[in-house]
Amino acid sequence: MKSLGSAKVLLALLFAATAFHAVRRIYTLKTDFDGFWRAGRAVLEGRDPYEPGPGPKDDRLVFPSIRAAAEARHGPPSSRVPDPVADEADGEGSHTQESAVLRYLPFFGIFMAPFALLPMDLAALAWHALSFAALLVGIRSAFRLSGRDRPLASGDTVAVLLVTAVFWADTFTMGQVGLVTLGLSLAAADAARNRPWLGGALAGLAAAIKVTPAIVAVWFVLKRRWAAAAASAAAFLLCCALTVPVWGADRARDLHAAWLEQGAATAGRKFFEHGSSFRYQNQSLHAWAARVFMDVNAGRSRKPFRINVADLSPSAVAWIVRLAQVPLLALAAFALLARKNREPLTLSEAGLVCTLTTFVAPVCWTFHLVVLIPAVACLLDRRAEPEFRRWLLAVVLLEFGMAHPVTRALGLPMLACLAAFLGCWRSVVRERAGFPAVPPGSAAAA
Repeated sequence: MKSLGSAKVLLALLFAATAFHAVRRIYTLKTDFDGFWRAGRAVLEGRDPYEPGPGPKDDRLVFPSIRAAAEARHGPPSSRVPDPVADEADGEGSHTQESAVLRYLPFFGIFMAPFALLPMDLAALAWHALSFAALLVGIRSAFRLSGRDRPLASGDTVAVLLVTAVFWADTFTMGQVGLVTLGLSLAAADAARNRPWLGGALAGLAAAIKVTPAIVAVWFVLKRRWAAAAASAAAFLLCCALTVPVWGADRARDLHAAWLEQGAATAGRKFFEHGSSFRYQNQSLHAWAARVFMDVNAGRSRKPFRINVADLSPSAVAWIVRLAQVPLLALAAFALLARKNREPLTLSEAGLVCTLTTFVAPVCWTFHLVVLIPAVACLLDRRAEPEFRRWLLAVVLLEFGMAHPVTRALGLPMLACLAAFLGCWRSVVRERAGFPAVPPGSAAAA
């Protein structure tokens, strides 16, 4: 009971500290949540989330004087660090009046509308509470998927939080959606074991918020878990259909077409056709290839720098990415298809599936790397085995690449995700060979 009480106190302190930091950035406009809130407000006002709308001066705040004081110290958003590259319509991070959700499905505006009923700073606190709860739900679901359930008041929870802190802290700081979709995805995998319709519905909702988690629904299809797959499709389509009563059938169709057009703008070779683009600074495989094989700015500082070893054409770099993806997809296919149909997802497979998204999605900022959470939980579960201690150590060491612009440009955080992916794949192989994770300290571990 004493340890449970201590864990609650620590979690409360963690929530308070991260909430303060997240809400504070609303006043300095150094967050992505302000754009999300404006998308929800657009829905409430009868506009669509993709059209340009009112900017920061029209934001509704509980304490507008705090933002006024920040503007007095640093100047208004329009006067800060003029950077046309960062202000391109990639959405996230923009302080202009352009929509910040062009790469999200139209449903995302509807999802954010309840938060827009509140003043932006109060809504940021509510969003932070949802994200924090999703973080805990995700960790607890990961424990349940491991087959060795344990309470959140455990050393394993602390270890997972410590190893992945740099990524979930970034998600909280930016007010991003990664923890919400990850929590939904892991809860979906957990629920689908006994309640496939509920698990599928959660996966469909996650995919409607941000398309990347749809990989969980793909897994349902591959394993012929038809009830969960059908529920995923139904929930996703229902979320998309909600746009019809909000904007009408014609406008809803146009909005989905606009979303597809935005997605196509970063698909295949097109991702590499922007000679100077903010998107090349993220941690996806695509962006890493652009930095290494094209003559592009590799950092986000005022002074550009480059790390490229060649200056290839967009088509050549696109083919390099495809060739690099082949072995990763083959490993994932081996892990997921070499199983009996209708078997539930294990923690090793959840870690494999989640980390795979880093190498498939063309845009993957550091806050996306919260997908490491189930993979880290998997490696910690197997820490009694030397091989998995080495994989875990590799993940931790590579994460230090976040500390310097050059190591970030070299893709060390992405390589941390690769080490986690390979470690989870090895765990899957061990499970297939009849060697499940052994709890540390047990007689078998000894």
